Order: sequence, then C-alpha cells, then structure tokens
Amino acid sequence: MKLFRTFRLDTGNQCLWRGEHRVPLTPKAFDVLRYLVEHPGRLVTQDELLEALWPETYVNPELIKKYILGIRKVLGDQHDNPVYIETLPKRGYQFIAPVTDRFDRQDHAGGFFP
Repeated sequence: MKLFRTFRLDTGNQCLWRGEHRVPLTPKAFDVLRYLVEHPGRLVTQDELLEALWPETYVNPELIKKYILGIRKVLGDQHDNPVYIETLPKRGYQFIAPVTDRFDRQDHAGGFFP
C-alpha cells in the first residue's frame, strides 16, 4: 500500500482510494500511476514507461499523455500547478508528492486501518 496525501494506492488489489471512497481508474491508468508512485522524486521518461508497461509492443507515446491527463483529473491535480505529477517538457514525468509505504494484514483483505 502506497500512501500519498489523502490517497491510498492499493497495489495488491489494484485500486485507488481517497478516504473511504474507491476512485475509478482504468487498469492501464492504474499501472501508469503505480509506476510513477513506485519511483517518486525522480524523472520517469516516456520510453521508460513504455518499456515497463508495454514491453515488446508498439504504443503511441500520445497514449501516455492521455493516461496522465486522466490520472490528474481523478487526483484533482493541475498541469500548471502540480501537487502530484509534474511534467518535465520533452523529458517525462515526476511524481512529486511525498509517498510512504504501508503494509499490514488488513491490506490483503481490502481494508485499511490507520
């Protein structure tokens, strides 16, 4: 379980939570967010995302931009004043919110207890 601000990224169950509410994300949007959250504070290039999430498959890099836009929307993030995902023009993306790891027995049962 990855925690950042008011969100919990439940990697075991592949879902995103805000408080007690599940936030809808497509499976690939979840994968993009998970990759960024698992590599916080560093530049993640489009090529790195493509290789990590679509190995040996051609994917138009514009698709990544589409997923980033959708992720920003559900997080309430803004391109011009980011809190979660910063775009580094012609270079890639950086997850800029502080991330903490959490693992306990409840994570696998789908519950979360502070």
